[in-house]
Amino acid sequence: MRHPKRLLQEYLDNTAGPATTAAVETHLSRCDQCRAEAARERRRRSRMRSAQIPEPGPELRGRIEQTPQMGAPGVENGYAAGAGHHGGGTRHLGLMFAAGAIAAVGLVLSTAYLLGGLAPDPSLNASAPGLASGWSEVTGGEANQLTREQIDALRTRGWACPELQAEGMSLVAAHSARIAGQPAVVMTLEGQGSTVTIHEARSDSGARGPAIDGISGHSVLDEGFILQEQESGPGRPDVWFHPQRPHQAVVASRRVTYTVSAAPSGDVLDQAVSEISLSESSRLVLHTPDTAQGVWERIQRGLSAMTGAGA
Repeated sequence: MRHPKRLLQEYLDNTAGPATTAAVETHLSRCDQCRAEAARERRRRSRMRSAQIPEPGPELRGRIEQTPQMGAPGVENGYAAGAGHHGGGTRHLGLMFAAGAIAAVGLVLSTAYLLGGLAPDPSLNASAPGLASGWSEVTGGEANQLTREQIDALRTRGWACPELQAEGMSLVAAHSARIAGQPAVVMTLEGQGSTVTIHEARSDSGARGPAIDGISGHSVLDEGFILQEQESGPGRPDVWFHPQRPHQAVVASRRVTYTVSAAPSGDVLDQAVSEISLSESSRLVLHTPDTAQGVWERIQRGLSAMTGAGA
């Protein structure tokens, strides 16, 4: 499985969007390596913050506590208006520490609740509604140009139709097609001086068969692709590259195959494959509402994921 290094930094910087945040958090719940990397980065940032703002020693702390604060209740022109206020600074500092501790615990529990409530996307289950019928309803069952509204309608029916916005890409054209008899959507994206074409083909059967090159319609094995990353868990896709086609890759799981081609080839292809692979392995929904007991069980699941016990 590819590791979302750049997206991980955005996540730690709190600049990632909601979908990317959910995908990265799910990846962290499953990947020991990235979870350890995130922990190291958090410790490094914590040390940097500590180095920039040293913790005051007992003597300095005492002097600060005894110094009247301008504008504080009972303080005029920087001087205490009367006796009996000397303990206010200590109490205030104690309340600040207590509030910080409560906020930290709340953050841990809320994160655990989020992670504990994640479950595989229904589109990965055998009971999911037929994607082929949804495709036919939206596209008319034929090869047609697709509008933005039709792309959005396909997404509500379980299709991904990735636009790679994190890579600075945007949709310029899309059409429906059939690839080896399977319903498909072909999207052309442009941005950052590059063009990326994505063939997304889906199957309702869930049967594990040879991945299909969406451009030729033939098996990746017949086309000479080489497996680089193999599916290692539910929803985690295989990734195939071709030694003579540096501009092309195939990302495949049980129900979906993405054929990705990029011009020019290079980093843009790797970034597109990484984002699609991460998104496909993390297509999640929340559990149904929990009871009070279920909330605690959900938090426990999340804590296990955060500590690695549930990985």
